[in-house]
Amino acid sequence: MSYNGRKLKYFVDDSDGWLRRNQQVAEQFIMAEDDRERKEMLSLMAPQVHFASFWGVVRGLPAVVALQAQEREHLRITWTSGLQPLTSRTFARNGYVHVLDRERMVAIPILGPWISSFFQRPVQELLVVREGRVVFRSMGYVWDIGKH
Repeated sequence: MSYNGRKLKYFVDDSDGWLRRNQQVAEQFIMAEDDRERKEMLSLMAPQVHFASFWGVVRGLPAVVALQAQEREHLRITWTSGLQPLTSRTFARNGYVHVLDRERMVAIPILGPWISSFFQRPVQELLVVREGRVVFRSMGYVWDIGKH
């Protein structure tokens, strides 16, 4: 029996009944993250949340604040897709990351942002929500097999 991945992504198993509530929490979380609403974002996270980024994995709310500061200082992220449920507790969205301090190219007037746009890389953010709280967040590069 074969499965079509494009068709299957629209059918998410919701046997435990948490999909709708967890999806609302995940959407509120990404809106707070994108709008830089730190207090709202932290209120949606479990106290011992695992938060992964390009600088490593941290655990706990104070460490999340520090890691978010690193992301905001060094990265510009453009999201190209909305939040997609993978399971009733796992959600993903895709986008592109642009490293701002790559050889100080961005600081070049007029041409800097255009030149540095060639260095954008695809990224994926994954969220795991349990019982109305974000317990895991991971952001990393999307790797293509055979290219790297």
